[in-house]
Amino acid sequence: MSVKDVGVLITGKSGIGKSECALELIIRGHKLVADDLVVVTRRGHMLFGRSDPLISGYLELHGLGVIKVSSHFGKGATRPQKRVDMVVDFIEWGESSHARGFLKSFTYDLLGQRLPLITLPVRPARNMASLVEVAVTSFLLRKRGMNESKDLEQRVSKSIRRDHG
Repeated sequence: MSVKDVGVLITGKSGIGKSECALELIIRGHKLVADDLVVVTRRGHMLFGRSDPLISGYLELHGLGVIKVSSHFGKGATRPQKRVDMVVDFIEWGESSHARGFLKSFTYDLLGQRLPLITLPVRPARNMASLVEVAVTSFLLRKRGMNESKDLEQRVSKSIRRDHG
């Protein structure tokens, strides 16, 4: 997916909701690069994702079947390829003993490149598209030198020192 012009590789087991999240992101104006089979190639220190040509532009939605994205949302709803900037891994709720968010940085190794990794637990009624958008915004803020978690940690520490110091 291309979300706010950031290349996001969404991973997770079959049936966890990756394609439904992609559909919601497309509805919000983001672009589909690939569904189900992402071909990743390395050029220098950059990774690029694209769809297998046979299924390019199609999205499989459990219960509805396969749709051609451009027929539903126009030609601008897809991209032929996108640089992969980060990975968002969908896991089942309760599968992980710790939350993997921006408090502690995790990475995903792909073709020898380390990419920022966000792990998001999935459960019914959780708006995964909104969470992916927020993860992308946080990624962009970090690239600009803003670390929201670190800012909050410093504020709390300063308050504790002031109150107990």
